[in-house]
Amino acid sequence: MKTALRKLLIRLALLLAVVALVVTPMLAGLDDPLAALRLFLFGPLSTLRNAGSVVTAATPLLFTGLAVSLMFRAGMFNLGAEGAFFLGGVAATWVLLRVPLPEWALSGGAIVAGGLVGGLVCLLPSWMRARYGASELVTSLMLNYAALFFGLYLVNYWLRDPDAGAMLSYHLPPEGRLTRLLPGTRIHSGVLAGLVACALGAVYLFRTRWGYEARIVGSNPGFARHLGLPVAAIAIGVQALGGFIAAAGGAVEVQGMYTRFAWTDLPGQGWNGLVVAILAGNHPLLVVPAAVALAMLQVGGDLLARNFNVPLEMTGLIKALLIFLSTAAPQLPRARAWLRQGRRQAATLADQGADDAGQPVAAHA
Repeated sequence: MKTALRKLLIRLALLLAVVALVVTPMLAGLDDPLAALRLFLFGPLSTLRNAGSVVTAATPLLFTGLAVSLMFRAGMFNLGAEGAFFLGGVAATWVLLRVPLPEWALSGGAIVAGGLVGGLVCLLPSWMRARYGASELVTSLMLNYAALFFGLYLVNYWLRDPDAGAMLSYHLPPEGRLTRLLPGTRIHSGVLAGLVACALGAVYLFRTRWGYEARIVGSNPGFARHLGLPVAAIAIGVQALGGFIAAAGGAVEVQGMYTRFAWTDLPGQGWNGLVVAILAGNHPLLVVPAAVALAMLQVGGDLLARNFNVPLEMTGLIKALLIFLSTAAPQLPRARAWLRQGRRQAATLADQGADDAGQPVAAHA
């Protein structure tokens, strides 16, 4: 845990460096750059409303960050959390509008149904990897858009309100929505579910036999096979679990933040979950501070866009640079070793050249 926490602090320092690299040139041209900087850094926590926005922005990241962390721990680069999140929201909407459940079971039943349906988006790429050797990176990216268009079909032809004037579902029943926890904010009970999920994820990964086997499979599949572990079954099971968590996050987001289903595109929470997992080092407990840090970045960027006309795409650029630098960092020791080896070879060749130049030329008869 101490090592993981130290790595989190290093990645947060890297995040601050990236923020400084991106934000400084953009703020330098403003009339009051210091005021803009204060708003960006401290504005997300300056008022109850802004702090509530940070919590609500962090809530879906708890689910998708945990999902990606678990899937990566099992050794598969599965990016299906985005499609799972979207389809989980669609499935939850279907249950709330079409399935006659009792009021006490409606909200929980919608979350479970969303998790089960959306989890298929992460299950299928892992099965195709185990069965056919197909790259889970490619297949999961493709299935995200298959999930998007399938979900839009369901909304448009089965759940759409014809009087809404846009592609919106019918109003969700009040008994199926999540409880608001703090007046004056949009914080809902889904944040508690996300925190519990991260805690249970840590227990699963570090305190159970199944989590131990998943970590062995992810870190050394050859050794896992030598131990007799069913590598493919374990990897597929963890991907299905991650997909369930991400899709349940989509259901929680719909039930906690919307009165209708209103998504017409992938919401981007799966990609944000990838950033959270990178910051957290794939540790379930560290997903919580990583999600809060990314949520503060998003809220700060929104405040700058509204008050100082700074492009909202700035936060996307920061996240892209963070992913690039975080994934490149593990290769730095190898690059340094390659450079040292190159310098040694160059020095050896130079010494050989000097020795050859110092030898006397043989006289010709």
